[in-house]
Amino acid sequence: MSTGAKAKAAQPMAQSTRAALTGAAAEAAATDDGLPTDELAKVRAAREIGIEPEPWVLGQTDRNFVFWIWQQSAAYPLVRTAAELTLSTDIATVDAACKQFILHGIFDAKIADDAKKISDEAAARAARDLKRAAYAAAGLTLDTEGRMLLLSERDAVIEIWSRATGARVKAAAAAVINGTPAQQHAFLATGVKTAAEQDVQDAIAAAEAAGAAEQARLARRGAMTAAAAIIGVVADEGKLAMTDDNFTRWVWQVVDTDPNRIEISAAAETALRSSNPADWRAFIDTGMREADRRDLDRELAEAEAAHRQSANNIKTKAAADGEDNLVTAATQALAGDVDAVRNFLTTGRYQVPPDSTNRPSAKSWQWTNLNSGKCLAAEGDSVTNGKAVVQANCADNVKQRWLAMRIYGTTDIYRIINALDRTKCVSLASPATGVGIKFVIRTCDGQTDQNFRYTKLAGGDNYVWTNAFGSRAIAIIGGSKDAGAGAVTGSPLVTPDQLFYPTNTELEAGAELSDAKALHSHLGHTLRLQSDGKLVVSKGPKAVWAPAVSNGARLANQRDGNLVLYSADGTPVWASGTHGNGPSSLKLQKDGNLVLYRNDSGNATWSTDLFDMTVVSHLNGKCLTVPDGRFDDAVQLEMRTCTGSPSQQFMWVPGDNFVSFNGKCIDVWGSNPADGTPIVLYTCNGTGAQRFGGDLFDPIMVNFQTGKCITVAYNNAADGAKVHQWLCDRGASQFWRFVFHSPPRA
Repeated sequence: MSTGAKAKAAQPMAQSTRAALTGAAAEAAATDDGLPTDELAKVRAAREIGIEPEPWVLGQTDRNFVFWIWQQSAAYPLVRTAAELTLSTDIATVDAACKQFILHGIFDAKIADDAKKISDEAAARAARDLKRAAYAAAGLTLDTEGRMLLLSERDAVIEIWSRATGARVKAAAAAVINGTPAQQHAFLATGVKTAAEQDVQDAIAAAEAAGAAEQARLARRGAMTAAAAIIGVVADEGKLAMTDDNFTRWVWQVVDTDPNRIEISAAAETALRSSNPADWRAFIDTGMREADRRDLDRELAEAEAAHRQSANNIKTKAAADGEDNLVTAATQALAGDVDAVRNFLTTGRYQVPPDSTNRPSAKSWQWTNLNSGKCLAAEGDSVTNGKAVVQANCADNVKQRWLAMRIYGTTDIYRIINALDRTKCVSLASPATGVGIKFVIRTCDGQTDQNFRYTKLAGGDNYVWTNAFGSRAIAIIGGSKDAGAGAVTGSPLVTPDQLFYPTNTELEAGAELSDAKALHSHLGHTLRLQSDGKLVVSKGPKAVWAPAVSNGARLANQRDGNLVLYSADGTPVWASGTHGNGPSSLKLQKDGNLVLYRNDSGNATWSTDLFDMTVVSHLNGKCLTVPDGRFDDAVQLEMRTCTGSPSQQFMWVPGDNFVSFNGKCIDVWGSNPADGTPIVLYTCNGTGAQRFGGDLFDPIMVNFQTGKCITVAYNNAADGAKVHQWLCDRGASQFWRFVFHSPPRA
């Protein structure tokens, strides 16, 4: 037997209760041990915002300590907001939430606060620069105390209106004094400059009688005044008397070391390197303004890049920490515009529901229709906006997996998000409330038609997902069982085509079998947590593996790497004994082997060591085959050229059965002990006629009841040779080898 997926790992039946308890303890340490934080944790949390807690504070409960932090954190608004959100958690979870805030949340919020302070300082500098340039454009000299730069934008408009000499500037200011904040900002950013230029044009027109020379002089003064205003300087008579090249040189010297004026500096230098006076004039008239716009565009782009990097860092850390919903929220923010990213950094990251509130559990799942046995998918496996939601043949495909993620601040409203890129939600094709409206996928945008509630039918594993817009359930059109049939809004009467049950091929770290009951390989193998509390791997209807417990209620793939089965009261009753090897993923492979793989290395840490294989004869190199794929009772097996088809796949339970693709067993026909009795396929019944001994390294297969060997009849090496039992003589017709085909994680 090969390594990797076939590597024999610690067997579950050998695990003791102590191993299960050790795994549970490790998981508890990774999540919540139920104990309050210690004094050291509280000291670290307080010092993060620069305060030293007194002894009486350290003795407070976690909730009271978080309230004290809230009182002390006025200088850290995001820490204060995070504390408020924590304290507003419902009473059943507030203690655990406060503990997580002390251990983790305050540190994340402080990082966000620091980023916000940097951003706020940049915004304050931009606001000062905006007013400085506006005052300069209006011809106002700044006061020495700096009061004018600290005025609100409305008061700055009033300051310009009261002191400006230009009629156009005064009129433009008067028009927005009682306007909206956006109008006042636009006046300071561009309106005052435009009005000042109009004042210049008015002066030029008034001076026409004085001749062209006076007009040119006024135009030049106006252009130089406007250019100086861009860098927040009121051009005095000395500046206005400069030649064009010296004025350009003066601008270059002012901005050369300013990291926020890179484009203006470069444009000035380019103009100065020219010997053409027209280039100096062009810089003053238009080039400086164009360069200023490029500087602004660059600063905005750099700010957005920094925001996106911060959001991506949060996403990366969340993925490493197993916070799947935070990964989804970050992914959606990064797919949006800069406002979406900024909102995520300031508040959105703290408004993400716990993974445990997802349905059926954390991570992504397939939703299989009870009526058709097919899986919910986007048409053509595409995540393009507007693609229809359909049912498809179930496959081990992330495009068929969905996160049913609870909406923050609600108790029962969910979005159904495609797991491929985490940005597309199940939505209505049109905003209507009738029956038969198509469901499609669309970028998650928070609209009501992307909201769903579920009901779970009593005594079953099936969900009905009801859209909040029209209170209609997801159904399959016409109750069809065909692949490609569309998902539409259903009738008020619950029908089988409205019922979906969750399943998967893999149980990711942090996910559970509880509400979801089963993993499927899509090739006839199932891991199921049964209603009787047994955890069973089966091939078709035949159980092939189960630990010796019958009171399981929840199978948790813990992030510590341990696979633990818990009873209803939370007691661990079985474990894989692999704690310390996580996080890991539990995979039900196409060959039926149930394997726990480490996420970091891909190494198998545990498996059932039961898998499909082909049985090859030493006589002719051909494979044991169910003829014509007819999985009927009493069909005699034969030899055929090996193709790897399902009719040549068998799972051997050592000391027990060989189980075929459809879950039937190899059988000595009629339990007849005579030589020549056909070896057939038959419904598994647990009799001795279906039990065969030996091991993977013994080339013969002996029936427990008759004591005779599976044999290629009459040493026939041709295709179609029948298989029967015969007295064991260890000849070539009784020698077999087992070939495994499944690659790791298949």
